[in-house]
Amino acid sequence: MLTSKSLLAIALGLALVSPLLAARLPAAAQAQGKMLCAGSERLIFGAITTGGKMVCLCASPDLASQRGYLQYRFGRPGRVELEYPAERAGSQQKFYYAHYARYQLEWASVRFKNNEYNYRLYYSYDRESGRPRTEYGLSVYLGEGDKGTGFLLRRNTVVGALQQLEGVLPCDRENTLADCP
Repeated sequence: MLTSKSLLAIALGLALVSPLLAARLPAAAQAQGKMLCAGSERLIFGAITTGGKMVCLCASPDLASQRGYLQYRFGRPGRVELEYPAERAGSQQKFYYAHYARYQLEWASVRFKNNEYNYRLYYSYDRESGRPRTEYGLSVYLGEGDKGTGFLLRRNTVVGALQQLEGVLPCDRENTLADCP
């Protein structure tokens, strides 16, 4: 079930960058517009790490569960360090989506595995402890029990919403919080 927060995030994602959000984006992000995505691609989700690198989920304009493609990109404009998967056909099956929501709490993530490394982009909203807290991040880890490396994403650079991928990607059944049908 989509919450009003999810619907708002999706609306922002479909609009890509609202005028209010654009005013808050750093000049580097505004100049990129679609960040690491090509001109004809949709930016599903993008943000800048605290280290200044971009994290993006780029898609074909016709992305759906059975058509189009989705790719993860990490790096800087003109210098992409990682693009996954290399083969675009059937790429949706290489990613997994998880979502959990209840009153004053929402969490969404997209996970994929590249060689021996696991990657998880996530969004969390928590108001249970009083003051609202929103966090975006990227975790890279080897496997079960590995603490891995975490990258916090600058909230004021986030464009789009992971929730746009609900129904497009397979549900992440490995995630105990996922609300899989």
